[in-house]
Amino acid sequence: MRSFVLTGWFCGGLLSLAVVGSACTGLTTGLAGGSVVSGEDGEDCVPSDEGGSAPAPSFPGSGTWGAGDPITADLDPMSCGASRRGIPVDGTAQVDCYYTNSDQTTPMAFVERVVEIAESVELVHVRLTLNPAFVDNTYGATAVGWGGDAQPGGPQPGGPKPGDGPKPKGHGGHTFKDLVGSDKAQFQMTDGRGELVLDFFVDYLSAAEAMPSGYGSLGVLGGEGKMLLGDPGAIVAATTSLDRDLNACGYGAYVVDSPETDEEYTPNPETPGWDYRVVYDVWVSASAFGAAGFGDATISYVHASPSKYPSDTITVTPGPCLPTTCEDEDPPAGDGGGDPGEDAGGGEACKESGGECTENADCCSDSDGCLSGVCQSFEIPQ
Repeated sequence: MRSFVLTGWFCGGLLSLAVVGSACTGLTTGLAGGSVVSGEDGEDCVPSDEGGSAPAPSFPGSGTWGAGDPITADLDPMSCGASRRGIPVDGTAQVDCYYTNSDQTTPMAFVERVVEIAESVELVHVRLTLNPAFVDNTYGATAVGWGGDAQPGGPQPGGPKPGDGPKPKGHGGHTFKDLVGSDKAQFQMTDGRGELVLDFFVDYLSAAEAMPSGYGSLGVLGGEGKMLLGDPGAIVAATTSLDRDLNACGYGAYVVDSPETDEEYTPNPETPGWDYRVVYDVWVSASAFGAAGFGDATISYVHASPSKYPSDTITVTPGPCLPTTCEDEDPPAGDGGGDPGEDAGGGEACKESGGECTENADCCSDSDGCLSGVCQSFEIPQ
């Protein structure tokens, strides 16, 4: 049984949704914080909401088979790219962008959700997509944007303690094994009254002998997956972009080096469906939310070990996805804007660790959250 079929009654294919196009094409380069959307002939544009879908930002690297389409175009767990085999409930598609403390304009991630009908069963489909500036599905000799040569770490005379030095970046700093059995995403889902109903981790990739490639996402029941609150039977299916790349798309041989690409994540002709983005998809039975119905699905942080940022765990705050234009008015981190430690909150002085705060954006460090009114390091629940 495939790992994402968790309840034993999976309906042979989740959905086929109305085709929803986008008026824009993502052109981001994967540099930290970069996010540019371009229209035809270089005109400024905003993603289309044709067909009632919520407009979503566009991160580069989704390949050519529809994996980057809005959530109402559907991604079946067993498909490589959009399958379009179900029906969305009108007016339920939503998207929120998530921002770091130091950059409230460029999303670090976005979360899409929609209520879908599959063979008369109502499901809530949630998708988390991380900015390739933070982490991506490039590794080995073909890793992109990981910094070049390894940097020395460990003890130095009069310097940091063992392990405190900068972690290696570049080819040696991001390997396929880094993505196996270490990464996960936490989702918290509430009902229509705002009560927390489900809290769980989805495993990104683990060894799985039953899978064609020998690796796959183990959902919430294995690897880094875990239920913190709620019935695991409510999770009908879960999968990730690298699971799809290796298994559904048939690229299972790429377990040392990822398909070669460039800084714009141009599809490789030998692997046109490869999704270079890190994406988590989960389908939940709508009945889990009772009479109050589904309310929302949120995240509190993004995590990757390692990431391209100084911190592997970054606190994020939800907000509306800002209209995107063809001009990159907010330079990427490292190129003049968005670097951790800059003033947050519209130019007001941010608070260092231990300082008083009212929201995450008050804190200087992207790895700090505003917990009990104090900026402090955000710890991932175990």
